[in-house]
Amino acid sequence: MKKIKISSLILFLLICYNAVAQFSVTGELRPRFEYRNGYKQLRDSSTTTACFVSQRTRLYAYYKTNKLAARITFYDARIWGDEQLKSDIPGIGLYEGWAELLLFDSLSMRIGRQELSYNNNRLIATSSWSQKGGPSHDALLLKYKKGTWSADFGAAFNQLKEQTYGTDYFVQDNYKTLNFLWLTKNFNNFKLNVAGISDGFQKRNTHNTLYIRGTYGGIAEYKYSRFCFALRTFLQTGKDTAGTDINAYFFNMHISYKPTKKLTLLAGLEYISGNHATDTLNNEVNYFSTLYGSTHTFNGNLDYFTDIPKHTKLAGLDNGYIFLTYKLNDKILLKTDFHYFMLQNNYVYDSIIIDKYLGSEIDVSCKIDFSKEINLQFGYSVMFAEDAMEIITGGDKDLLPYWGWVMLTVKPEIFLQK
Repeated sequence: MKKIKISSLILFLLICYNAVAQFSVTGELRPRFEYRNGYKQLRDSSTTTACFVSQRTRLYAYYKTNKLAARITFYDARIWGDEQLKSDIPGIGLYEGWAELLLFDSLSMRIGRQELSYNNNRLIATSSWSQKGGPSHDALLLKYKKGTWSADFGAAFNQLKEQTYGTDYFVQDNYKTLNFLWLTKNFNNFKLNVAGISDGFQKRNTHNTLYIRGTYGGIAEYKYSRFCFALRTFLQTGKDTAGTDINAYFFNMHISYKPTKKLTLLAGLEYISGNHATDTLNNEVNYFSTLYGSTHTFNGNLDYFTDIPKHTKLAGLDNGYIFLTYKLNDKILLKTDFHYFMLQNNYVYDSIIIDKYLGSEIDVSCKIDFSKEINLQFGYSVMFAEDAMEIITGGDKDLLPYWGWVMLTVKPEIFLQK
């Protein structure tokens, strides 16, 4: 993490305090205990249970007038005991630091370090589960909204340092350039999203050659009474960092129903394309990347598939799921998730095409709101793995993998000026 001078925050607070505007300072303390015995990877006879406490600490400062909005968020994310006692290790980082200017009645510009989040957070999102959060993007964002139309255009250009010559930038998994256009049209019971996302990566072993990956598609959502239906389709083209052509796809559909005010049922299917292991004549990349979206939300809380190409050995993933959410009362929310995981394409092991069925996962969780500022969450997950999962992740499928956690979130409102 970069060392941040607290004096900059103090100056920001003084300026905002003396301005005629809405201004707030909020804190966040979020310790979480985890008990892992099969989280992310199947356990075996040599593994032992992992237990630890992680903590997120944040300080949010938000300022807003009719023409200007600004946010600065400092954070610290740590494991209890990860620093030697009596040591002095700078640990404060900048999570957000942006200003948004109202250019016209329908157009604003946000610039700086910021969260980006669209639709259901599948392709561009922030991670609420990660203690660090993010990803945060250093970007320019133009936001247009008028009537039932909205359009967001984003652009980013990354460098490691101030360069004298050239724009050499190769950081594993980091884009060098990012551009996207996200259009939304609202009808009475229907919403349509059309999006185009291009991210550029420097070619391996070069200094300035840039390869662009393009992700294009649309999202249709329809709501009627207690029903909601959503369909999402995206194609991925361009080249990877080795210069190989990309031809991949993503498909998702779900339907939700609220039989009562307290209960919500949601069932869906998701197809994330992968390579065909026996198609030796194919020179394309067919595995789809879910870019900068959330995985913990969609692919099971045990996080076996946070990087789908890597964690499926490039074979892709099919995920059938059922989510049940029950609001016991105004303060208690119960949730149960079920996932049915399969490889999307063929994978060969010991010269044999393995069975595509990987296993099933069940996640249960509970959230209790004690007040506006304090809530407690806890959950438990278990995976019922098959032979293919053992081949893909390693470990022993006959030893039941499970994981439990308890998390307390405290968000005190330190200062508020309206």
